[in-house]
Amino acid sequence: MDESVSHASRDPLRTVRLLTNVFAWLGGAALAGNLLFAGDGVARIPLAVLLLLVLGSWWLLPRHDGWVVAVVEGVVTAGAAVVLPAAQPVLAFLFGTTTRRALHGGPGRYPVKSLVSLCGYVGGLWVSLSQLDRIDPDVVMAGVMPLLGLVIGTFALHETVRAVRAQQAARRTVGALLQATPVGLALLDESGTPRLHNLRAREMFGWDDDNVEASTVLCPHGVGITRCRDGCASADAVEVEPHDGLVLAVHTGPVEQETGPDHTVVAAVDVSRRRLWEEALRDKAERDELTGLASRAHFLHLVQEAMVSHAVVGLLIVDLDRFKDVNDADGHEVGDRYLQAAAARVGSALLGTTVAGRLGGDEFAVVAPGFDVRDTVRLAKSVLQKLNGGPEPFGASVGVAVSQSGQGAADLLRDADTAMYVAKREGGNRVRLFQQEMGDQALARQRDKADLRTGIEDGQLVVHYQPIVDLATGVVTSAEALVRWQRPGVGLLGPDAFIGLAEETGLIVPLGEKVLEAACAQAVLWHAEGRTSGVTVNVSTRELSTPGFLTRLDRVIGTTGIEPARLTIEVTESVWADEPAMRSLVAVRDAGIRVALDDFGTGYSSLSYLQRYPFDVVKIDSSFTRALGENGRTEGVIRCIIALADVLGARTVAEGVETPDQADWLRDAGCSYAQGYLFGKPADAAGWDERSSAGSPRR
Repeated sequence: MDESVSHASRDPLRTVRLLTNVFAWLGGAALAGNLLFAGDGVARIPLAVLLLLVLGSWWLLPRHDGWVVAVVEGVVTAGAAVVLPAAQPVLAFLFGTTTRRALHGGPGRYPVKSLVSLCGYVGGLWVSLSQLDRIDPDVVMAGVMPLLGLVIGTFALHETVRAVRAQQAARRTVGALLQATPVGLALLDESGTPRLHNLRAREMFGWDDDNVEASTVLCPHGVGITRCRDGCASADAVEVEPHDGLVLAVHTGPVEQETGPDHTVVAAVDVSRRRLWEEALRDKAERDELTGLASRAHFLHLVQEAMVSHAVVGLLIVDLDRFKDVNDADGHEVGDRYLQAAAARVGSALLGTTVAGRLGGDEFAVVAPGFDVRDTVRLAKSVLQKLNGGPEPFGASVGVAVSQSGQGAADLLRDADTAMYVAKREGGNRVRLFQQEMGDQALARQRDKADLRTGIEDGQLVVHYQPIVDLATGVVTSAEALVRWQRPGVGLLGPDAFIGLAEETGLIVPLGEKVLEAACAQAVLWHAEGRTSGVTVNVSTRELSTPGFLTRLDRVIGTTGIEPARLTIEVTESVWADEPAMRSLVAVRDAGIRVALDDFGTGYSSLSYLQRYPFDVVKIDSSFTRALGENGRTEGVIRCIIALADVLGARTVAEGVETPDQADWLRDAGCSYAQGYLFGKPADAAGWDERSSAGSPRR
């Protein structure tokens, strides 16, 4: 940190070292004076010169005196101990040299180099004492005891210096780490003034370099964080925005002081990027990526909030009527643009606090807090009008529901969804307000769905067969499989009572597989009995477009053993609007299975489709058959269908033949086959066998 690093860069031993050097120089100078004026023998002069050289090296090379200087110090100490009458000047010099080296620290200075001087003193003292006739113990103690204290004291001083040096190195390391860390760190006193801080803290909080003492850390409440009375100083973390859109997560903690009030340590982390990521993630979670409307999860949350804060809440469920056709015919990219355009139109109809969301697929929703029934219906009509406006009308089924007392969000959504399905069943492109009887109908439909699922699983489905007759010979050549539901407590139900429900709920897939398997097994049984009858099975467009249809078909053919040529898959003209279904149908025909087009002329009939996707059989709808004899136009249409099929290489089957006159006219017009009550009503396999065994149509 700025302040701590500056303190660490200053040597705390500098003053002590300066005083010690002064003492060492003074001791050396005193020893030199004693050698010149109080010493005995000629050796005192050279010793004084050597001592002056040592003092000069201390001055010129205060931290780089090597072993030469150490040896010279030892020689001077030994010689002085011999030539001087008293040991005090020598001890003073020796104290100066050893403490000086101890304060320099480092293993190369002390104690190794100091031992030279110490040994020199001991040697000189021994020589001096050996020259005496009698060794006085007091003299010995006066010379040795200071030496012992000197050794212990200087060694302790040396260890102290090493500890201080280690602490200095550690502080420099910590200072470097604190400067390198991306975290802003500051130590504030009781008034909030920064006492220590790193550069990162100065940058984060925008402190003036020349006036840091006048700065502080402000909390979200606009006051210094140490003086905040709302608990910011004791909170785990608070977010502040000091400048330039920077967002900091500030953590604080108390630092006890031996004297005076406690200080506060502040750690600030830049969370600006994390805040942007969080906002992006929140926006992604709350916004539908394709349309920009509220996502399903966020919209449901808004509905719940609205119902808590408002006495009445309106809700719209909007389902586009034509999206599946557009998506299947033109591809997903066009479908995505279609949804985006629809979302923009829904959004343009919003009022006040209303919010639109996308629940999934082509289903949108609008929540209207505070809207009563009249306002919500008016909003729904406005949404529908916007969707139908412009050069490309969308068309939508809009369900409306308004919250009731004690109702939850899930109930409101269910009611609006129920009203939307009612609008769709009534033809679409309309608004329907939820009524209680709709809820009752929805519950009944849920029971029907559950019962149908149980019926499929428990074998309650019954397959009846209606004969298809060769008009030229009167021989039964095939049978159309028609499903019935033997519903417990109700009786035998025709397909009109449950096929629509199966289509809506997706149960048509397992239902169709059951019928296909039963019909193929029956055809194999007929073949084993010597009959040449094939079987025709109706397959819905939804079944064909479902992934895995071809796999299921292969499995049925494999398990039943039916020859592909004896099986006919019958589809309606709606298959042309479903590209995945058409791909499956082409694969079916390539496998050798015949394909029949049912109800030709009543749906999406197109000569271009017939040319691109050839069929083996074209079935004339019963509405044309019933109209025979009423006018010449119908007869002309039937003749055109027969001629068109003949050109395309397909056979025709007339449905709904009930009179011999109809059969005769169709045979004369060139129609190949016919089916209807004239030849037999749909019946189970046993009853159909008995009736068809005669081999001629029933007149």
